[in-house]
Amino acid sequence: MNGLAGWIRRHQVLTFFILAYALSWSVLFLYFPFSEKDPTGGILIEPLVVFSPALMAMVISGIADPLPKFESSWPRWIAFILSWLISATLLILYAWKVYQIDEAAVVAIVSGILAIFPAWVLSSAYARTPGIRALFSTLLKPRGSGLWYLVVFLFFPGIPLLGMGITRLLGGQAQFYLADLAFRDVAFLLVLEFLHVFLMTGGINEESGWRGFALPRLQSRYPTIVAALIVGFLWALWHLPFDISQDVPVAWMLESRLLWNPLFAILMSWLYNRTHGSVLAPAMFHAAMNAFGNQFSITIAGNVIFIGLAVVVIVHDKMWEKLPSDHPAVYRSPEHAAQPSVEPTPTPAP
Repeated sequence: MNGLAGWIRRHQVLTFFILAYALSWSVLFLYFPFSEKDPTGGILIEPLVVFSPALMAMVISGIADPLPKFESSWPRWIAFILSWLISATLLILYAWKVYQIDEAAVVAIVSGILAIFPAWVLSSAYARTPGIRALFSTLLKPRGSGLWYLVVFLFFPGIPLLGMGITRLLGGQAQFYLADLAFRDVAFLLVLEFLHVFLMTGGINEESGWRGFALPRLQSRYPTIVAALIVGFLWALWHLPFDISQDVPVAWMLESRLLWNPLFAILMSWLYNRTHGSVLAPAMFHAAMNAFGNQFSITIAGNVIFIGLAVVVIVHDKMWEKLPSDHPAVYRSPEHAAQPSVEPTPTPAP
């Protein structure tokens, strides 16, 4: 076991992607035929797919930095219970308002089981194992200025809305797909969708792995742009079985996975670095992208703004350079982190 643990410590990123792919892809190939026979059972299997990045990052972080353990487990259990109550309530509300499911008992039981996953991830901010706590701590104790977390919403829904406005000014057509609803209903549904995605389908479950675990380790070896694109490509490839199973058009798949996933990976990496390695920032960006991005017409103007912004970010932050080794968004192994960053000044001889 020690030999295997040592190999994992030396190859953390490689192990992470192998295990994340293995878990999600193997479960996904079972999920679709199973869900057709038993939809409820399929729903209960789905978290093993979407939470595979967070779960595998948790396992490897625990192996890489296991000791010394923090003394008390009570903070984690308190955080788990509170997170579970909030997540379960949100899932019940989502099933009621979005899916319009009336079977209260079934919804409550299923929501209670599903809520275990986001609650376990969020409560890992107080895990006893140092490596796990370090990885997940910024979900509940974010770093950097609060303004950076507001910037997320300038991307989504800000840029799609701006793109729609420009398109209409130029005489084109752009549609908001919830336009028939009252403003209060639209606001409620969008907030509910954002929170659901953040907790379950594209926020903490993915970004704890992609940007929280893999990116800082790659940034310790490569320039920022290289690390961001490696994560972006492998993040895109991870979706391949789902895209195929859903009969996604090849043209859309190529555009989305080869252009937009890498571009958004650059923007999320930029936010992660700007917030000093806070997982919360890319998790919010990913959730906003999924929740709001599909509610507005995709316009050429909006796409041009996104591409231009990515170029500005790359140039302004000189992403072709490596971050300093002591940057908080760069991973330092426990052995390296324990060493002083500056050589001690020798004591002069008497």
